Amino acid sequence: MKTIDHIDKKLLEVMEVILSTFSLKELLLFRYSPIDHLAEGIFSITDGEIRNITSIRDDVKTIPAIYEAIDEQCPKYFEGINYHLKFPRKYIVSQNNNSLFVLPVLFNQVVIGYFLGTKFKTPFKEQMLFDAKVFSQTIGELFVKHQSFDEKNSIKLSKREYEVMKCLAVGNSSKEISSLLAISETTIKQYIKSVMEKTNTSNRTHAVAFLYQQGILK
Repeated sequence: MKTIDHIDKKLLEVMEVILSTFSLKELLLFRYSPIDHLAEGIFSITDGEIRNITSIRDDVKTIPAIYEAIDEQCPKYFEGINYHLKFPRKYIVSQNNNSLFVLPVLFNQVVIGYFLGTKFKTPFKEQMLFDAKVFSQTIGELFVKHQSFDEKNSIKLSKREYEVMKCLAVGNSSKEISSLLAISETTIKQYIKSVMEKTNTSNRTHAVAFLYQQGILK
């Protein structure tokens, strides 16, 4: 997989490996922001069919099964009554579904995404959770090390940019940051915009998540 240059191809290759390893019929991949607990769909694979699921966006805190796996940074398996109590009914497409596998993707002890498996070819075995822990860290390193920018031009933040993004990362609003750092909200917005340009990200949440993934924010 390390020889695959295109990130989408790499993601799909990893998903195929997970499908095979854990005897899954269906697998979904989500990116995750540790700042606002927002999850966004990327791909799903079912019976060889690949679908784009970018329309799916959720606050993970409202989904107990997924939030538990992310909070503990550990793969989880739910079945029976635990599955129905901890997984929203809107996700239960088939009435035959009675189990869920959650595999967090970790980098630098931060969850940056997760996989969901909801259909199994064979019964899930407890030993698989131990195997899944290895995947969590390995996959995170594989994806984050796939840089979309030149390593020689690595991202460097000014002291103020770093302070502003660090404040955002712990949940401070622009008004609160203004008070903490004694700078205007307009200046704060300029710093955020500058960081977004440096990281090629689309919004402040995406920028903070990216900085965590790169190990710039810790």
